[in-house]
Amino acid sequence: MSYDGYEGGGLRSVSLFGIFVGVAAFGALGFSVLAYTQTHHDRTQVKALQARVAHQLAALRHRNAALGSKVNSTARRLKQKDAGIAPLAARALKSVFTIKTPDGWLGAGFAAWRQDGDTYFITANHVVAHTIENNYVDVKRKRGSWAGEVMVRDSENDLALVRVSGSPAGAAPLWQDVHASTPPRPGDQLVLIGSPYGLEGTVTTGIVSRVSKKMIQTDAAANPGNSGGPAIDDKGHIVGVLVAGGGENLNFAVPIGRACVKLRVC
Repeated sequence: MSYDGYEGGGLRSVSLFGIFVGVAAFGALGFSVLAYTQTHHDRTQVKALQARVAHQLAALRHRNAALGSKVNSTARRLKQKDAGIAPLAARALKSVFTIKTPDGWLGAGFAAWRQDGDTYFITANHVVAHTIENNYVDVKRKRGSWAGEVMVRDSENDLALVRVSGSPAGAAPLWQDVHASTPPRPGDQLVLIGSPYGLEGTVTTGIVSRVSKKMIQTDAAANPGNSGGPAIDDKGHIVGVLVAGGGENLNFAVPIGRACVKLRVC
């Protein structure tokens, strides 16, 4: 009896121990699985965080590059503004000439574009209005004079086109690219170059007072002889052709785009 009872107790002890070991093993396995799952989740979160940080850094670099470009552009504009209009006027002056008709009328004109070895000048139509029979004018400056043939007259817009054979030295075309300039706005700075009363190479400045489809009003000083000369913005682009002046801050230029009506195919 005692032997049987001992053996039975031992078996029960072994069974309980086995169950305990099994539970412990299962628990360890579960813990391992849980630990692995947690580790994998943590790694996924870390990778997602790294991806977000990389994206944010890329966006930040892009914004910095754009900002740097704007800063450089602003610095260039400020440098140009600080330089004043003297360099701009010096470049344009080489391309502005005095137009003289056989009967003594004086005005101004500028080298607008070159084509097939010839240089085409724009002036005001009223400057060359009395040359219908002769049809030739003198295109002159301090270093020489050239015969110019009046090719096109646009009385409606008060513009005319004069062709000179060859290319006067240093006279870079001011309107070779018809798309280079944009219409000015009231308040923009304007430079006028012409030959008032025969005073070749006169430069005056002012602002744009008013703009319409057919006329630009400016307070820049202009007098007889300025007619036909260029109106230039502060970037050096042609925006108009002076056609009327001499009033009290009431001077007018035809927008350069009006030259596309008859003078040039644009």
